[in-house]
Amino acid sequence: IVTIHLSKINYFLLLILTKGLRYMALTKKQRELCAKILDEVYTNGAISRIDIANKTNITPATVSSLTSQMVEEGLLYEAGETFDKKNKAGRKKILLSICHDHSYFIGSEISERYYTFSLTDNLGKIIAQTAYPLVNNEIHLTSEYFISKLQEFLLASPVSIKAIGIALPGHFNYIKADQIVTNNPLWQNFSLATIKGAFDLPVFFSNNVNCMALSEKLYSPDKEDNFLFFNLARGIYCSYVYCGEIFCKQNFLVGEIGHTSVSLQGDLCECGKRGCLQTYASETWLLKKAALLFESSTTTFLRQLATSPKDITLQTLLTAYRLGDSGVILLIDTAINYIALSLLNMTMILDSSKVFIRGKLFSEPMIKKQLLSLLNYESSLSSMTSANQFIVKNFDIYTGSIGATALALNRTLLNKL
Repeated sequence: IVTIHLSKINYFLLLILTKGLRYMALTKKQRELCAKILDEVYTNGAISRIDIANKTNITPATVSSLTSQMVEEGLLYEAGETFDKKNKAGRKKILLSICHDHSYFIGSEISERYYTFSLTDNLGKIIAQTAYPLVNNEIHLTSEYFISKLQEFLLASPVSIKAIGIALPGHFNYIKADQIVTNNPLWQNFSLATIKGAFDLPVFFSNNVNCMALSEKLYSPDKEDNFLFFNLARGIYCSYVYCGEIFCKQNFLVGEIGHTSVSLQGDLCECGKRGCLQTYASETWLLKKAALLFESSTTTFLRQLATSPKDITLQTLLTAYRLGDSGVILLIDTAINYIALSLLNMTMILDSSKVFIRGKLFSEPMIKKQLLSLLNYESSLSSMTSANQFIVKNFDIYTGSIGATALALNRTLLNKL
């Protein structure tokens, strides 16, 4: 006996009866080629059929046939003409671009502080966003509570959703797909399988920083094939996009820049090594050291800004920094120096045209200025790194959830793991 949920039948009927009819009729190989063509348009922006053929090695006839179907489906549109400079006759090329309202995706980021939700179209245009602060670990840091909030956001959507992406505070193992792969005990009983089973829509999971990097690749107007996305939060992680793909995403050690040693005589890290970047610059360790400063120093401004070490937040630390607290300034200056050192080392060994840097710590203008000054001064000393552009992103709590919509898009329209 085979049981099929009526809601699932309705979803696929709707898919067939609307835009997806012709796309559903394609063979598996044709769908793969469509995804490859579409990825080329996302990567390059407006592009002609012949240029797609040249870049993908798909025959011009096949490109013409498949793109015509995607135009009919409403996924691509003809954006205008441009002259072919190589053609002496001055033949015009017809450029293809992505239609912005073909598909809609919901993305969410899971973190200790909040759950964020974003609804975007297939070009990353934000339609709706909301965030739920988390204050009760026992109740709020559960898959059941998360499901309830995601269902609320989904029911409020004014458009039909194609897929859901979820950015994780750790990694997703495709073989053991039930739990978040992390050393943070708070997420041990957080069931990803329960979340996936609660929705009829496709649900996809990935590391939150990898999701942020995907959004830069798919949604940014300035496309780059090779870049780094450095994220400073409770921990430190750096995603590397190489040739348009997240590099080595199934090796969870790749990107763990927080656990690279910057001082062999430094503090003992939770990973077992000494002097990891994490122990100098992560929010967790900065707050831990600020608590020690609170208890040991009678002159620190932290005593006026917080009633106890447990009350110290990153915002408390930034306020003390602005007030000129010498102990806090030393903590943050040390962190910035080691972050700059680590990023410069990475640009020397990885082919990257840009480095995106995100973190609440850099929302303080003086800290941002200090970091960029170190990076730009040191990189100017070597012609090998002078091509790198260091870009500090404006801190936004929704960056991860927007990245999760890019994950959902990547897995569905572009058919990529």
